[in-house]
Amino acid sequence: MLASICIMPVAVYPKKYLNELREEISDVKAKIASGEQPVFGSVDALFDKLETE
Repeated sequence: MLASICIMPVAVYPKKYLNELREEISDVKAKIASGEQPVFGSVDALFDKLETE
């Protein structure tokens, strides 16, 4: 019987970095909910908005 070893790449992030990312995600979600952060349905819509500013 042959055995095989499968190696999978895994990213390990420091806990402080993960906490900062979670905080940033929460901030962005709150801004989206309040309407402060615009949301675009496509890249074209984003570029149209950027070109008008």
